[in-house]
Amino acid sequence: MEKSEVPFEKKIFVCTNGNAGKNGCCGARQGVEIFQALRTIAKDRGVHPRIRVAQATCLGQCARGVNVMVFPDNEWYFAVTPDDVAQIAEAHILADGE
Repeated sequence: MEKSEVPFEKKIFVCTNGNAGKNGCCGARQGVEIFQALRTIAKDRGVHPRIRVAQATCLGQCARGVNVMVFPDNEWYFAVTPDDVAQIAEAHILADGE
């Protein structure tokens, strides 16, 4: 095993879990589309992979999905819809991409 510092300045996890349970799932609530939109913005702004947008298979809050978690900003977004992508990008991608 080797160890190093985290190679990213920021990590944005978007739940894309498609395993529908009794509380629903982020994948059924457009989690994949939200992930793809945020990643596209990061790539288009030239900040990916410095600011890494990644899929998470489960963030453990299915009833509150779609869930988005941002580190090291320590921010959690839930009930995210595609309409929220621009606001999240402005706060965590575009503001840091300059």
